Amino acid sequence: MSRTMIALRTVTRDDLGPGVAVVGELDIHTAAAVEPSLTRLADGGGHLVLDLSGLSFCDSAGIELFLRLHRRCVRAGARLLLDRVPLLLVKSIRVLGADRELSWRSA
Repeated sequence: MSRTMIALRTVTRDDLGPGVAVVGELDIHTAAAVEPSLTRLADGGGHLVLDLSGLSFCDSAGIELFLRLHRRCVRAGARLLLDRVPLLLVKSIRVLGADRELSWRSA
């Protein structure tokens, strides 16, 4: 049985400020594992930039996590930006209707 892995890494973007790279597979199990860390960042009051270029998989649980983070950022007076989003994930975001709330830049 293989183990699903996910990692968060601090990155710096000159044009966006500091952010976090999400690397690996984002599914129901790994979303639950990284949510506490990302929630703390979303509650911090600053903008949250997630670099998703390292995601090899993201299902609806991952997209739901992005929606929860977006809503937390809005409540904190900040913004969530999904950066370098893979094309397949953009399609999934649109199919699920999450594009009405989420902001992103494609890879």
